[in-house]
Amino acid sequence: MKKYKKWWITIGIVLILCVIGYVYWFAIPKHTANKAVDNYLAEQKITSSQIDTRVIKKDWKMGGYLTTIIFKDDPNLKYEYSYDERIDLPYHVFVDAYKDGSGQTEGEMKHPPLEEQLKEMNKSK
Repeated sequence: MKKYKKWWITIGIVLILCVIGYVYWFAIPKHTANKAVDNYLAEQKITSSQIDTRVIKKDWKMGGYLTTIIFKDDPNLKYEYSYDERIDLPYHVFVDAYKDGSGQTEGEMKHPPLEEQLKEMNKSK
């Protein structure tokens, strides 16, 4: 009986470590990314009532999280808010907009990026 007790304790410890790892590497960063995008949207003076759809997912290729938003007043564009803590922009968020897979400039967007991102983009040109 004692042999099985050791196995159950070992399995329990492994499960607890797996749950802690999941929370540390996935749940907390996803929540942080969601809050950063919320703050960015607030800075853009966008309310949740203006949002038609919002999907957040892990960006396995580039790192960070990608939040895809379609606004009610701009349904033809798909806005992508990329959160990565390595990005040196406000709230660590970079905004792109796409129409039928083609990137759009800030002049074609009803909800353009913040001024700091535009300055950074113009510096790199």
